[in-house]
Amino acid sequence: MCAFALAGCAGQVDLSKSVSNRTTVKAGGGFGDDALRQIEPCGLLNKDVVAAVGKASNDTASRTGYSECSLYVTDTTGKVKIGLGVKVGESLFDAPKQTNKQINGLVIVESRTSSGCSESAVTGRDPDRGVTVSATADSGDTCDWAGKAINAVINLMATNPPKYPATPGSLVTRDPCADLDDKTAAGILGKAAVKSAYGIRSCSYTPGSSGVTITVSYDIASDPYTLNSSSKPVKVDLTDKVKGAAQWKDSISDNKCDIGWAQRQLNGGKGENVEVSFERSQPVAGEDVCAVAKTAAVAVAGKVSA
Repeated sequence: MCAFALAGCAGQVDLSKSVSNRTTVKAGGGFGDDALRQIEPCGLLNKDVVAAVGKASNDTASRTGYSECSLYVTDTTGKVKIGLGVKVGESLFDAPKQTNKQINGLVIVESRTSSGCSESAVTGRDPDRGVTVSATADSGDTCDWAGKAINAVINLMATNPPKYPATPGSLVTRDPCADLDDKTAAGILGKAAVKSAYGIRSCSYTPGSSGVTITVSYDIASDPYTLNSSSKPVKVDLTDKVKGAAQWKDSISDNKCDIGWAQRQLNGGKGENVEVSFERSQPVAGEDVCAVAKTAAVAVAGKVSA
């Protein structure tokens, strides 16, 4: 059971255009980023998926953020406890082993550790991202369990995907790579932005080289003041609809400033949060990084609150 519910629970540059290298792997069913954002992850660990691995236990599914859920089950004998986890739209940074199988047209890659195994269906490239199912246990073949689970999960997503309900004001379906307008991003960066997604809930905007980065992220979490209390956030007003956002300096880099706010309150002390940050690796004399971050945050706030 979820602890909270979303449905109430060089040369001339055209500064009007940005660049995104993201591509989606062609497959049956809805596996594009927009479709993945709508998936309610705990619905992917239903009784049929559990039965493909073993037996249900007394544990209840636990959701983290928008797109991650975990659940304990047992093997078919009922003696081995297995931790099952699913992540939707996860960035795949490592170099996992590619298997010889595909599910619903999606390539499956595998990653083993001493205590578990992850199987990922690659849904997009540049950067690589996908749907990952992990299995952990003290004994037994975790890759066999993860493989059975990913097969059941992908088939479920292709035929009858569990979705969040359409809720006014929710960030569930929003693309962070689309919510900072090109003109504002270019004005901050000095040229058209290159957008790079981190999973399906975070996006960085850069001038195409390292050194300057705007990041827009969405998450389900406690309020930004509580999360960042050690950084002593101060209140800033962004728009008529977004007032009292938290602004704080990064504890590691004085050249980074973050602004965050709860776009929509949920129960359980959580909220749908927006975070916008600006970071410059090398300081520029006289530049106020928080003023720059606020320019970006104002633009994002206007978009998500429209």
